[in-house]
Amino acid sequence: MITEYKKKHTLMISNTAIITLRLLLKKESLYDFERFFAMSKNPEVMKFIGDGSIYHWTKKVALEKFRTKLDFQDDSNPGVRAVYTKKDSFYIGWCAIRYSKFLDHIELGYSYCTDAWRNGYATEAASALLSETYGIKEIDRIRACTHPDNIASIRVLEKLGFSLTGSKHSRASGRDIPVFQIDRKTFWQTIKNSRMATKGIQQY
Repeated sequence: MITEYKKKHTLMISNTAIITLRLLLKKESLYDFERFFAMSKNPEVMKFIGDGSIYHWTKKVALEKFRTKLDFQDDSNPGVRAVYTKKDSFYIGWCAIRYSKFLDHIELGYSYCTDAWRNGYATEAASALLSETYGIKEIDRIRACTHPDNIASIRVLEKLGFSLTGSKHSRASGRDIPVFQIDRKTFWQTIKNSRMATKGIQQY
């Protein structure tokens, strides 16, 4: 069932690439599949996502699903932004602002390969994507949710300016999942008062 909220907020972001001080965010491509698949098979990455299990698909099936997902990424359905290190164009994960069926709301989401952890990349990429979204869209509130034991992800959301607004039960994990939210005014104030590097963000 397509809710009125989803109908109103289908188009969220453009397909333009974003360059930050250290990162490149752009539309996903088939070149990303190998690293994406390895990330999705890594228990350390997947333990806080859904029911905590790794991808059960074979590589062949996963590639077919990845191709199908790419086919639906156009100007009216931007989908996920792949995130690369700017220095060597190395795929490190993905970041997205899109409609969430679970929350019935626009949601910030992200996932990164373990070799990219603890570098501040998640915060930098999300900050850039939020800046773009608030710069070109009238949307005000954006939500995010994460597993209650995922302290690193919660910390990312707090640094971005998100605040806890409640929780929602996840049948997949069997846990109550904390729900965070940010509005336009809070985000820009957080950027102004923090060290997050949004200067030099370029769109192509």
